[in-house]
Amino acid sequence: MRTLRLAVAVAIMACPVSALVTRADTVELPTPEAAKVQESKLLLAVQKANNAFRPDRLKPSVVPGTVRNDEKLLVGLGGDGTVRTVVMEQRLDVQGEGDYAIRERGPAREATTLGTERPPLTQKGAVVWQGFTPGHRALAARLRLDPALEAEHLPMTVAVTFTDASGRKGRLGDGGRIPGAGTVHVTVTNATEQPQDLPTGSDASAADLAGPLDLALRVARSPSADRLPSTDAGLPAELAVTGAAQVPASQGVPLHLTGSLTVTGTTATLTGPATTSTATGGSFDGTLGGSLPGRQDASVTFDVKAAGPGELALTLDAVATFNRQELAPPGSFLTWREWAASKPPAGSRKEALDLLVAVAASGARASSYSPYLGADLEGTGSTSYALSFAPPSAIVRAKPVLHPQWGAISLVGVGGLALLGAGYSVWRRS
Repeated sequence: MRTLRLAVAVAIMACPVSALVTRADTVELPTPEAAKVQESKLLLAVQKANNAFRPDRLKPSVVPGTVRNDEKLLVGLGGDGTVRTVVMEQRLDVQGEGDYAIRERGPAREATTLGTERPPLTQKGAVVWQGFTPGHRALAARLRLDPALEAEHLPMTVAVTFTDASGRKGRLGDGGRIPGAGTVHVTVTNATEQPQDLPTGSDASAADLAGPLDLALRVARSPSADRLPSTDAGLPAELAVTGAAQVPASQGVPLHLTGSLTVTGTTATLTGPATTSTATGGSFDGTLGGSLPGRQDASVTFDVKAAGPGELALTLDAVATFNRQELAPPGSFLTWREWAASKPPAGSRKEALDLLVAVAASGARASSYSPYLGADLEGTGSTSYALSFAPPSAIVRAKPVLHPQWGAISLVGVGGLALLGAGYSVWRRS
């Protein structure tokens, strides 16, 4: 298990001896509410700059019971990896009897139904589901989102470059078109990290740490689209520790990536971490990023060597998870409960405490991405991401704005009058 590197400056010389006596204290683990405060600052700035609906003006939702909210984001990429289209398929299972008004920050540009119920309204970009449920109501819609705004909010970025056989660098054509023999470089970067002050301590009870860490370990061993445990569900809100303190660190959400890079029209090979190669490319399956600050694995690059021109198909599925390697108990223990029963020393308990804080921070940060549209609903749900190259026909290109050049127009006008005058003179002489 990696040791959490947290630097804490303590002015020992300035403290009286009595202040150095070890005492019991309580720390609050990172919460989704705190993580969303920082996320909202970015969203407000981006949406204000784009004259979009502001989430701080959204009214609260009203529902008669719990709601399960399942979301799948379909992201279409250009030939260089930039976000060109974003569509979300959302399915809501509303429980209870009575009126409901589910309000989500969006912004959405268009909504079409995926079932028999009416699609939600898109009021100034916000998504609003409203109606009456007799005890159960299944809602489903396809929402077209703004790619410029979502590019700032998605938990990952993709960059695609191409190096031809002579070493010249360029990009792929839209739709993943490979111009000739060469190597395609696809870099996926985890973009979830943000700075955050995190709690720590010099010691904590092994029994208190074992249960939450085993829960996180089960999630890491079986990644799914379901929401990560957090202090809102599954993890304790506070812990009894010795020597409580605050340290500057960061929050990040590990992402479980699966998918493939395959080429049609020619042969190709795929290389990169956690890859399986085939005659036309290959597949990948791994975890990108971690919970512990200071990790250097937030990006991964896949190289596809193509023998000639063709078309590259990218299939990338991502869900939030915990990093399995980080959460492995020390030594030969299979679970954290086994570790706790072994009466571990203080140093090992300190490492486990910092790991649990990092796990809680990841769970809190993940709430900014699931639910993706930011509905204030109590209940469960899932969020997954599917990235691929957008077909060229789906990419909308901005038309250049033409501004009149009055100086040039004046010269043309003067020239035209001169020609008319010359013509009139010739005609008069004829």
